[in-house]
Amino acid sequence: MKKYIRYIGIIGLFAIISYLYVWSFIKTGIIYVSSDRIFHLERLEEAYRTLRSGHLLSYISTYSAARVGIATGQGYPSVNLIIYGLIRLILVKPVVSYYSYIMVEQFLGLIVAFYAGWIFFKGSKKSASIFAVILRTSAYVMHNDYGRADIGEAWALIFVPLALIGYYLITARKEYIKGTIVLSLGLSLELYSHILTAAITILFLIGIYILHLLGDRKSVVIELKSLICSVILFALESLVILVPLIDLLRKDIATPGSILWDNYDYSPLKLVKLSLTNSIGMGSENIGIILLLLTFIGIFFWGKIPTNIRKIYIISTLLLVLITNIFPWSLLQNTPLRIIQFPWRLLAIIIVLLSVCSVVTLNNMRMLKVWGVVLVTITSITSVVVSEQNFISNEKSMYHIARSDKDIADPWDKLINSSNYNKMLSINQTADTNKYFTYNDYNKKSARENDVSIFNHEVSIGDYRKSISNKDIESGYQEVTYKLRNLPTDGGKLTLPFVIYDKNNYKVYLNDRKVEFYESEYSQLQIIKDKNLQNMDVKVKYFVPVMYKVANVVSFVVSGISILFLLYIEYKNKKKQGDFIDVK
Repeated sequence: MKKYIRYIGIIGLFAIISYLYVWSFIKTGIIYVSSDRIFHLERLEEAYRTLRSGHLLSYISTYSAARVGIATGQGYPSVNLIIYGLIRLILVKPVVSYYSYIMVEQFLGLIVAFYAGWIFFKGSKKSASIFAVILRTSAYVMHNDYGRADIGEAWALIFVPLALIGYYLITARKEYIKGTIVLSLGLSLELYSHILTAAITILFLIGIYILHLLGDRKSVVIELKSLICSVILFALESLVILVPLIDLLRKDIATPGSILWDNYDYSPLKLVKLSLTNSIGMGSENIGIILLLLTFIGIFFWGKIPTNIRKIYIISTLLLVLITNIFPWSLLQNTPLRIIQFPWRLLAIIIVLLSVCSVVTLNNMRMLKVWGVVLVTITSITSVVVSEQNFISNEKSMYHIARSDKDIADPWDKLINSSNYNKMLSINQTADTNKYFTYNDYNKKSARENDVSIFNHEVSIGDYRKSISNKDIESGYQEVTYKLRNLPTDGGKLTLPFVIYDKNNYKVYLNDRKVEFYESEYSQLQIIKDKNLQNMDVKVKYFVPVMYKVANVVSFVVSGISILFLLYIEYKNKKKQGDFIDVK
């Protein structure tokens, strides 16, 4: 009974940390300005309205992104957004739901980090707890949640430790079956949230394994078998993301652009300065003061550090240097590595490795006691709250709450609260233009050439061109209806502000009657308008391809089986060891 009380205590501690993590923001009732905030708020709204309509996933944007049918849901994984939809259905209030979603993210992050730490530190509850707290309260985690508001990367960060520990189980512990499952689950769960984070993790593991083979090739055959099995499992678990994405990439689309690394200005001085101040605002990518100090202190215990930890220490610090402009990133501009866009994205890996080293440093300082866990937790929470208060203070001094129609029409640098949240969404915009919402990632290249017209909801026939107001557009799950009134009497091809990707996946209805449709040179929907027909309702509906549905079923079934098998392995270990977790 005593051990279960301890586990409940750990869960309770993580719940408290998760609440305190968002407490400063919830009490202000404001969603603050950040790099990717508006884009991801639109995605969250799409997920919420999709779930409210009785569905789990959307593939084209019919509730968000100006409702022009862009395939945002195929290019940006949205499995993790289902959780937000559930929270919003229960809490209703958008601002509270938004921060509750981050709170759940933090709680899951702590649990997953604890599990990974428990494996690495061989059942040490204290070590695993400290590892989880240090990692999940680091400045980079906070920066993704608040400075960038990138819900994709923020959720993917949860599962990076899982993928890394899976690889470690295979190559270091020789627990091949368990390692295969854990690695595949870690990578697939990353992919469910953010493609680039999963890609970065895979590239890192490939590089590390090559280095591993240089020094140890005794078990190379069984290791490769395990890694190949893990890749197969990962592919099956990820079909829900991979099939729609690959299908989308076959079309002539505009993918997110790479950044010019000639202008990359992330210097070592900037890294250290931002870390010392524990900054979490826009453009403040860093590891935070706690990780920085513990990494530095670890140098003084080098003689006491085990060989495997020394390797981790060297790799993490080397990567920390490499993400700065000391490394000539411009030379790699035209290589496949450019897909990561920002070299500092490797911090997703670095903070996990440095957190491991930090636990070892604290152990050498004889702080892996109950009082040590308490001290580290209090220090970490204090640094979180102080950083958040500084962030909030800076934001309030620079930005104001959106109130006027002009503010609402251009909300990027405006504070959002419960009174203006719904007005700010593209689905409710009253402005004549939707210039701010011209998201071209995964738009068709041909449509991008006419994006201003499309995003301004222009309808055209012959020389006639007119913008439709938002109130004359109705959204449904994967469908949009245009209520067109007072059109010219001329007949001909009527062009609508809706992007078509594959004609086989759409159906169009004119006044509830199915009609033939066409695709313009800009990939826009076109129908034939009869002469003298001036008032009409045009509905375009997207039908999810059967192969997507099959992929979804396969992914969730394989993922479910993998999780159950992992639980079975842990259960067998419990029987063998007489305890589910060896409490230390």
